[in-house]
Amino acid sequence: MIICILLLASQIITLDDLSQFWDEIINIKEGTLTRTQYFGCMFIYSYAISIVSVFILSFAGVKLNGTRNLTYFLLYGLVYLIVTFIQISAFCRRMNDAGLTKWYTLVFLVPVIGNLLAFIIAMMPSGFGSPY
Repeated sequence: MIICILLLASQIITLDDLSQFWDEIINIKEGTLTRTQYFGCMFIYSYAISIVSVFILSFAGVKLNGTRNLTYFLLYGLVYLIVTFIQISAFCRRMNDAGLTKWYTLVFLVPVIGNLLAFIIAMMPSGFGSPY
């Protein structure tokens, strides 16, 4: 929570950046995100979604004997799909800004190493490569 407030207070991430992040969530073809916008907005988004997820799943999840019911798993799957969609959307817009092809999004399919590769690819400067 403190890091989110520091990001906003120090103007590293502005409310306009967050607004652009959410306004262009479907615009993966032409939208762009700079490195600062990508990492800052993804951090704030990840923090917010984890808080909401824990809150929702805690109400849906545990019976008195400690086992989880079907509602818990359905909600968990829904949250996972939402998180994955937003992560891929933001990564595609980051690739647009870096001048790289969106085929690099396929690295998310590689377990464990895929996230590390995606982090390295997202660190490329704006206009780094050619999209073809």
